[in-house]
Amino acid sequence: MNNYHKWTKNEEDIFREAIILYQFNFEAIQSKFLPHISLKSMKNKYYQRIHNNVDIKIQIKSQKQQNKAQQQSESKQDIQERAIYNYIRNLINE
Repeated sequence: MNNYHKWTKNEEDIFREAIILYQFNFEAIQSKFLPHISLKSMKNKYYQRIHNNVDIKIQIKSQKQQNKAQQQSESKQDIQERAIYNYIRNLINE
């Protein structure tokens, strides 16, 4: 049985953008964007066409940095919110 999938230009574009957002989480890419394409086909496409693409690697690195900065920002916000909550709780309990 032949499971070969002929990728359309649109599918390749979606896959390229999804790789930038989700890195190598092919299951997430499949479930959110390309449910009709097998994981094996995605992995093959990645290693055949995208793996050595410098532009995409730069975009992935940039996205990782943005994600890290966002997580740090959210972490700082969580700390601030906990501090305010604790301060108010201490005021109420006095």
